[in-house]
Amino acid sequence: MKIKSLLIGSAAATVAATGAAQAADAIFVPEPEPMEYVRVCDVYGAGFFYIPGTETCLRISGMVRYQIGFSDGDLGDNDGWRKYARAEVNFDARSETEYGTLGAYIRFRGQSSPGAGDPRFTADGDSLFGLNEGGAYSRSMNSFARLQHAIISLGGLSMGVKDSIWDTGLSGEQDVGFFPYDRVHFMQYDFAGANGFNASIVLEEADDDYDYTPNVVGKVGVTQGWGSFDLYGAYDATAEEFAVKGILQANLTERLFAGLMGQYESGISYYSVNPFDGIASTGLPFHLGAEWSAAAEIGYHFTPKLSASLGGSYYSELGHGIAATDVDAYNIGTTIDYEIVQDFNAKLSVNYASFDTPTGDFDQWHGFLRFQRNF
Repeated sequence: MKIKSLLIGSAAATVAATGAAQAADAIFVPEPEPMEYVRVCDVYGAGFFYIPGTETCLRISGMVRYQIGFSDGDLGDNDGWRKYARAEVNFDARSETEYGTLGAYIRFRGQSSPGAGDPRFTADGDSLFGLNEGGAYSRSMNSFARLQHAIISLGGLSMGVKDSIWDTGLSGEQDVGFFPYDRVHFMQYDFAGANGFNASIVLEEADDDYDYTPNVVGKVGVTQGWGSFDLYGAYDATAEEFAVKGILQANLTERLFAGLMGQYESGISYYSVNPFDGIASTGLPFHLGAEWSAAAEIGYHFTPKLSASLGGSYYSELGHGIAATDVDAYNIGTTIDYEIVQDFNAKLSVNYASFDTPTGDFDQWHGFLRFQRNF
C-alpha cells in the first residue's frame, strides 16, 4: 500500500507540474530590444551627433531675431519704425569618404514685418475707414518662409543655392549697401593652403533664365593671428561689368580692432553698392552703384560681453554718371554689441547718412535695435 500510495502521489505531482508549466507558457513576455543611444560626434566640433544607424554626423542649429529699426530725415517718404521678426533653422550633415568630407547644409528662413502700401491707409498713415473695433489701425503683415540655403559639398567642391560669396564686409553696421540682395545658384571650389592662405572660385547665376552665361567670382585671402585680408573680383556676365573689393581686418591689440574695405566698379552690376539700402524708399534702381566706395571701422572690446565700434562709408559717383543720380554720399555711425547671457545678444546701430545731389543735400538718421537668440 505504501508503494501504491507513493506511485499515485508521484503521478499527481507530475500532472500538477505539467499543468503549471502550461499555464506559465500562456503569458509570453518578450525580452527588451537593445537600445541604441545617440552618440556624440566630436569630429566636426560641438553640437554634432551621429544619426542612429549611420556614420553621418548631424548638427541642428538656428536663431530667432527681433529687430526694431527706424529712419527719419528728408530722404524718401518712409520715416518711422521698421520692425521685423526672423527665424532660421539649420541642418548640417557630414560624413567622411575617400574623396574628403561629404556635406549637406540646409537653412530655412521665415520672416514677418508690417505691411507697406496698405490701400486702407493714406500716405500719412490715416485709416480710410476709421478705427477698427479694437481701437487701433489694422495693417497687414508681409511674411515669407523660404529655403535660404541648400548646399551639397564634397571636399573642396560645393553647389546649390546660398548667399553670394560677395556678401561679406566689416563687423559693424556702417558698410551699408555693399552686398548683393538675394541668393544665387552656384558652383564653387575652395582651396585651403598653408599659413592661413585660402582661395575660392565661384560660378554664380543671379538671372532668371536670361542666358547660358554665369557670373564669375573669385577670392584670395590669408587669415592669421594679426587678422585677415581678402581680395575679391567679380564679373557680371549679364551687365558685362566687373567689380573688385578688398577687406582688411586687423587685431591691433587684444581688445582694439580695425577694419577697412574698398570697392571699384566698372559700371552698374549685380555686385554694385547701393547706399540707399536700409535707409529710405527712393524709387532709384535696385543696385545704384558707385565708381569708388570705401568703408572703415575701429572698435574696442570693453569686456568679453561688451564691444563697440565707430565707422563710416563713402560713395563716389553714385549711378556712374547718370544725370539723375550723379551724387556723392557718406554714412557714419556706431554699433554696440552686448551679450546679455550666453547665446542671447543685443545690437544697437545708429547711423547718419548724407547725399550730395545736383538739386541739394539730403540727410537721414537710421538704425536699429536687435535682439537675437542663437541655438
